[in-house]
Amino acid sequence: MSNPTVVEVKSLSKTYKLYDSKYDFIKEAFHPLRKKYHKKFHALKKISFSLEKGEVLGIVGKNGSGKSTLLKILASVVTPTSGEYYCNGKVAALLELSGGFNKDLTGIENIRFLGALQGFSKGDMEERLHQILDFAEIGEYANQPVRSYSSGMYMRLAFSLSIHVDPDILIIDEILAVGDIKFKQKCFRKIREFKEQNKTIIICSHSLSTIRDFCSKAMWIHEGEIKEVNSPKKVVNKYNAFMTSAQNFNQINRSSQLKTDNLSSLQTKFNISDENFKDISWHNMIKCDSYGTLPNFIQYASIIDLSSNKNVNKVRGKEKIRILLVLSDLERTETPTIKLTLNGQTGSPIFTISGDMYKERILLEEKKTNIVAIDFIFPSISNGRYTFSFGVLSIKDGNKKYLHWVHDAILIEVFNPDIKYKTDAQLVIDNVTMKLLKPQILKNDEGGEIA
Repeated sequence: MSNPTVVEVKSLSKTYKLYDSKYDFIKEAFHPLRKKYHKKFHALKKISFSLEKGEVLGIVGKNGSGKSTLLKILASVVTPTSGEYYCNGKVAALLELSGGFNKDLTGIENIRFLGALQGFSKGDMEERLHQILDFAEIGEYANQPVRSYSSGMYMRLAFSLSIHVDPDILIIDEILAVGDIKFKQKCFRKIREFKEQNKTIIICSHSLSTIRDFCSKAMWIHEGEIKEVNSPKKVVNKYNAFMTSAQNFNQINRSSQLKTDNLSSLQTKFNISDENFKDISWHNMIKCDSYGTLPNFIQYASIIDLSSNKNVNKVRGKEKIRILLVLSDLERTETPTIKLTLNGQTGSPIFTISGDMYKERILLEEKKTNIVAIDFIFPSISNGRYTFSFGVLSIKDGNKKYLHWVHDAILIEVFNPDIKYKTDAQLVIDNVTMKLLKPQILKNDEGGEIA
């Protein structure tokens, strides 16, 4: 026998009116011909789903996709434009820091006030008061106005209050991103208790590991619409693939079309095989303008499997690879060198290689095209998608200045079929060889050198 449905959402939509200025709202309200000064933004578009008692739903999606709007509607904070929903049971929602608190009241006064709004008698709240304060661990601040609280203290009090009103449905919108690790663990232990008590929980989080490991069902919302409802593992994998795919990085790994002739001549000049270089000169980047207006130093990039001497976008651990970077217009710089970083699926660095940190130190040549070859054995890291970022920096008297940095320039997929464990630890790569490739001497049919 299946559990009863406690959350039902049918064709839920929410549309906001966006005005360019605060005066446009007044002009629209009093315009004699009812001229429209707003644009419509569809935060939600006919969302439909249901939850049974005891289910834990995790919601993922990019910022602005409509996740928070949906949770605010379920918590009866926002009214939908169309559609309907119902929540069968008492709802407690942690939607945003200080949500529902009166900043001029103390923590204790807010507990009593919000408890009364939940329908608890004064006696009931007095019985729960010490439990709420003990869990929140805000000490003497309980008697201070809430406006004096830090964001972590807001979260502690809000979470403690929400769980101690004994809700049937608990809604959490990323609020646990604030606070120290010990209190977060304490919160998740309490949420697990709720889960064991067969309560319904809805969590919106950017932590994919939380969604995958804690929830019984997951939903991916994109641009106000549901793209996928499935098991957490399947939804997280699809969402993660989308966020690191060519659909999202819509120009990552794009081959150069505009500079083919120039690149071909470089390949011939430097005796490089016909690699499928990626033109990254167009890429979204940070330019550090310490020297005025600088050109985009890094033009092309390529990742090569040295065992096959072919360009690859998939690598395994313990394979020896080469990263080729083509740099041009290195002028008005002092002792320039190269740096690269492999970024994990959450954007954190997995390892970094910098030209000034290794014994075989490499300094780029000014006013010339430089082709840098960086050889190393790729480490055995967790399977998944990663990105390489590249930069040029100048070093003078031990001080570093970043001149050009290209974020997420090349996307790679790591696959280790025999991997025995996973780790997100930052690694040190100690088998690097860095060198500048020199032009080869070309000879004509008579044996003379070609300039």
